[in-house]
Amino acid sequence: MSIAAALPTRRNEAWKYSDLRQAVGETPHVLRDGRDIIERLAPGTQCLEATTKQFFVERMVDDRHMDARAFDWAVGKGAELTRVVIQTGKELPLSVTRVRLAEGAKYAQFVLSFGARLARIETHVTVEGEGAEVTMNGAYLAGIGRHADLTSVIEHKAPGAVTRQLVKGVARKGGRGVFQGKIVVDRVAQKTDARQHHQGLLLEDGAEVFAKPELMIHADDVQCAHGNTAGGLDERALFYMRSRGIPETEARSLLIEAFLVETIPDGLPEALRDELVAAIRTWLKTGDPPAPAVAEEEGMI
Repeated sequence: MSIAAALPTRRNEAWKYSDLRQAVGETPHVLRDGRDIIERLAPGTQCLEATTKQFFVERMVDDRHMDARAFDWAVGKGAELTRVVIQTGKELPLSVTRVRLAEGAKYAQFVLSFGARLARIETHVTVEGEGAEVTMNGAYLAGIGRHADLTSVIEHKAPGAVTRQLVKGVARKGGRGVFQGKIVVDRVAQKTDARQHHQGLLLEDGAEVFAKPELMIHADDVQCAHGNTAGGLDERALFYMRSRGIPETEARSLLIEAFLVETIPDGLPEALRDELVAAIRTWLKTGDPPAPAVAEEEGMI
């Protein structure tokens, strides 16, 4: 089978808004063994373990080549892992991460994606231990010619766990934002409390936002909810700010910034939070993500 034939298109349900085969085109790539196409394109899968309280920052900045990555995390009993992904590279940033949570483990994730020719940040979380907690937030900003796809699957296979997911995004003309989120609650996962929400802003005609939130519940003693909205800026809020003497361009930027910053979770180092907010502000002013201040890096901080 050719490499192109192995790449998903929009006919594949999991890739229905992101045509990887078209994005890759005729460029040759090596396919390795793996559980899905991103893992097969990655040079290898990094297997990592969190046993205490750890931060992991991943920067995807390559503007010239496909950047495919695969991670496999095991978060031990009572341990905490916070993962932050900052994607600015404009070629083909692809990431798949699998996370397994033991009893009482906590996993917090925040993804800031500025899109690319095709960018996909995919996360699979499996709650294996009772009382685990999952917080998975994200923000995407898709300008002209940029495609940002945030896809996730959270499987509850143990009781008493809590999941919170909030993803927000904005798209300008010629930009496309995608959110696909699935929460699965197995029969044994009683007392699960899971909430998932997506909100998209279309800033101009010709912008595209696609969202597919899903709940699959097989237990009967749970609290689960999900929601999805898409639209434009609140004209009443914009009118109020302009009536107070704030120029329209500045008022729009302030509203969009406030909308997106809400997704940044509490507890991040102050310098990292400032970097995330500054990156959003740069995009709002210029339409492009900030240039990386340092060479690509990833690891514990």
